[in-house]
Amino acid sequence: MKALPSIAFNEFKGSAGDVTARVSKGRQVLSARSMHSSSKTPAQAVSRNRLAKISRSYKKLTDEQMKAWAVLAEKMKGISTFGQAAELTPHNAFVRINSNRAMVGMPPLEEAPVYMADVPEVIYEDLWISPDMIVFTGLEVPSDTYRLVVKMSPAQSPGTSSGWSKTVIVAPGIVDDWGDADITKLYTETIGVAPQEGLKYYLECWWLDTETGFTGESMWVSAICKAGSTAYNQVYTPRARVTMNELAESEGFESLDFELSHGSTILSVDASYSNNTGVASGGFTLKKPIENLPDISSWALGRCNNPDRDWFLKPCLFAVWTSTWRGETEGTLAHRAGQYENEYVEVFGSAPVFKK
Repeated sequence: MKALPSIAFNEFKGSAGDVTARVSKGRQVLSARSMHSSSKTPAQAVSRNRLAKISRSYKKLTDEQMKAWAVLAEKMKGISTFGQAAELTPHNAFVRINSNRAMVGMPPLEEAPVYMADVPEVIYEDLWISPDMIVFTGLEVPSDTYRLVVKMSPAQSPGTSSGWSKTVIVAPGIVDDWGDADITKLYTETIGVAPQEGLKYYLECWWLDTETGFTGESMWVSAICKAGSTAYNQVYTPRARVTMNELAESEGFESLDFELSHGSTILSVDASYSNNTGVASGGFTLKKPIENLPDISSWALGRCNNPDRDWFLKPCLFAVWTSTWRGETEGTLAHRAGQYENEYVEVFGSAPVFKK
């Protein structure tokens, strides 16, 4: 049967071949059909395989387990833009929860987690974006099991008003470091380039509870990349920290993490060393002075161990100090109490700092 022109062109909607037809304001509109690429990035391939694996595992649950996921799905229903509850099936709840856990390396849950309370939104003091760094500071972490998930866009024109649709996950779940979350390396590895001065960036972030797989409300923010690591006309100053990478030389140090907290006088030290110098201490010299590391004096607990008697650890007390003289900064961990063994020494813990 021959189709009438009125039927072919006035009633046709949808796609056929490489043409898509639609009706707009009473008029028929024909356009070229958008063809999606069949290629996918390695990250997309991993994500799709993970989702497929999680989805298939739902079918292996018992009837009782599926009923528990159905109950959870009722509580997890979201609110749409029209103010009505969106449908969420038990299968979708299972996939959503376990996809979140898989993102941070946690095994899947067969038993539905107990819904206790909403995960709170992200609260922080400042966001610093420069060509050298992307850092959240002053993060208020609600629980030790929470991880920060961050989506971020590539560089956008400073005149754009919305670029959140272009964001991708750059930090799938990171642990804060004394209230700071540095995502510089993660962003550069994901996007391929560092932030560019004068361009605009869009971010979306939320908390993920690794134990339950629940997530909090998303926080949306945009910022212009500025030179010199500045935000709100202030310069970001990282906390003073010394690791093995900063050492020019040391007396047998095997590990070292020596740092001062932001805005307080608390020293945290975690170090191990062994030496046969005949002096009951360990010392190190920095390659160059650290600008925000003053001359300090403090105390730290420690323990010593003789490899011939590794079952017998001896508690000790150490004096800890740093000093800078003629452009050279040195640090010392000096034994002050307890039985000393120079074969293996560990110094650890936090303590108040006293300036010299």
